[in-house]
Amino acid sequence: MSDKNLNNKDEGFLHKIDKSAVMTIIGIILLFSTAVGVTLIAPRYIDSSWTSPSSIYQVQMWEVADPNVYISTSHSGGADMQFVYHIKEDYTLLSFTESKTARIVAPPELEPYITRLGEPQLKLTSRLLLLRAPEKPKGAPKSSAAFDGSASAEALQLRLQGQWERDHPQSESRGEVKPHYMILELYVPEEKEAFAVLETDGLIENWVDQNFVVVDSPAKQHYHGDEGVVYVKNPKEYRFLEYNFNDTPQWTYNTQGRRVRDLAELKGNRLGFLSRQELIRMGEHIFAIEGCWYCHTDQTRTLIQDLVLNGAELYPAPPSSANEYTFDKITFPGTRRIGPDLSRVGVKKRSRDWHKGHFWSPKTESPGTIMPAFRHFFDNDPRGSPKSPYGIPNYRFEAIFQYLMTKGTRITPPTQAWWLGKDPIDTLGIIEGKRKNKEAAPKVE
Repeated sequence: MSDKNLNNKDEGFLHKIDKSAVMTIIGIILLFSTAVGVTLIAPRYIDSSWTSPSSIYQVQMWEVADPNVYISTSHSGGADMQFVYHIKEDYTLLSFTESKTARIVAPPELEPYITRLGEPQLKLTSRLLLLRAPEKPKGAPKSSAAFDGSASAEALQLRLQGQWERDHPQSESRGEVKPHYMILELYVPEEKEAFAVLETDGLIENWVDQNFVVVDSPAKQHYHGDEGVVYVKNPKEYRFLEYNFNDTPQWTYNTQGRRVRDLAELKGNRLGFLSRQELIRMGEHIFAIEGCWYCHTDQTRTLIQDLVLNGAELYPAPPSSANEYTFDKITFPGTRRIGPDLSRVGVKKRSRDWHKGHFWSPKTESPGTIMPAFRHFFDNDPRGSPKSPYGIPNYRFEAIFQYLMTKGTRITPPTQAWWLGKDPIDTLGIIEGKRKNKEAAPKVE
C-alpha cells in the first residue's frame, strides 16, 4: 500500500475522532443545560413552594429573630447560659402584658401600649419601651408633673391586696397570706436600641397570629403587616456589673449594673456574645467538616416508615420539601443512614442536656450506637481544648445544637404545628401526589 493511501486512511480516522469529540462536548453541554433548567427553572413553574420559604414564621425566625438573639454566659468564665435580645426602635415588635401576678404602671401617654389583664387583644408596638422596677422621678421637684412610678406602684399594690381580701373574706381564719404582686414600670429609654433579658431557653420565640394588633400607624416594617409575627414580651434591660477579682477584670449579670453601650461591646472580648444566626451558621459548618452527614441524612422521605418514625402514628411528620432548606448554605438530604435521620430532630429531641450527654458519651444516651464521642466540642475536653474566643460555654456544642434545633421546627408556625395534630401543608396530599401549589411567603425587608 502506498504512503499516500496510508495518509488518507489516517486522516479519515482522525476526522471521525474529532467529530465524535465535538458531538460528545455538545452532548455534555446540552445535558448540563437541561439539568440546570430542571433544577433552577422548572420548579418555578411546576410548584412555587419549591423556591419560596415554608412559612412566614420561617422567614421571620431567620431574618428577624435569629440575628437579634444573642447567647453567652451570665458571668466571667461561667458555665450557665444567658440569652439577650437586641431590640431596636421602629423594628422589633414588643408587648407589655399583665398577668394575674404581674401588673404594670405607666404615665398616661404610655397606656395605649399596655395589654391589661383580661383584654382580649394583644397590643404590639415597635416603639422602643422597657420595663423596670418602679422609680421616683429623678431631679424633679415634688410639684412637678413627672410620673412617680414608685408611688403609683405602692398605691396599686394596696388596691390589689385590698381587692384580694374582699374576694377572700375567710383568708385570715384559714391562715392564707395575701399575695404580693410584682409591679413594673413602663418607661421610655433615651437610646434608640437596647438589650433585653430573655427568660427562655434561646430556642422558642413568642409568636401570635390571632387577636393581636400593631398599634403603630403606619407600620414601620414590612413584616409588621404579616398575618402572624414574632415579638418580645415584657422586655427588661440587660445590665452587668464589672469588678476585679485577684487583680483580674471580671463581670456578672446584675440588674443594678450598667447598660451595654452598643452591639460592639456585647460581642466584644469581655462579654463575648454571639447571635443565634451566627451559631447556626457555625453549626452547619461543623456538621459538614465533622462528617456528620456521612451517617445522618437530613430528609424525611415520602415513605410511611419515615413519616411515623420522625413523627407519630397519629401525627405523621410531613416529608421534606425543598423550601425547608431555603436559608441553608449547605444541605444534607442523603439516602444512606447509618444513624437516624435528623430532619425532625428539633421537634423529637429538644433537650440541651440530652444532646450534651449524647455528644460527650453517645453510648450513655443511646446504648449500642457506633457514634464516636465528640468531646472536643466541649471546654473541658480531657485531651485539651484551645481557649474559647467567645463567652459562650462549650461554643462548638452550642453551635451544632442550635443548628439541629432548626430541623423540623420552622416548617409552619407553632400554632399550626404538625406535632399538635394539625396539617396545614397537607401531608396526605403530598404522599398521594395531590399537593396544591402554595403562595410564596412574603419577604421581610
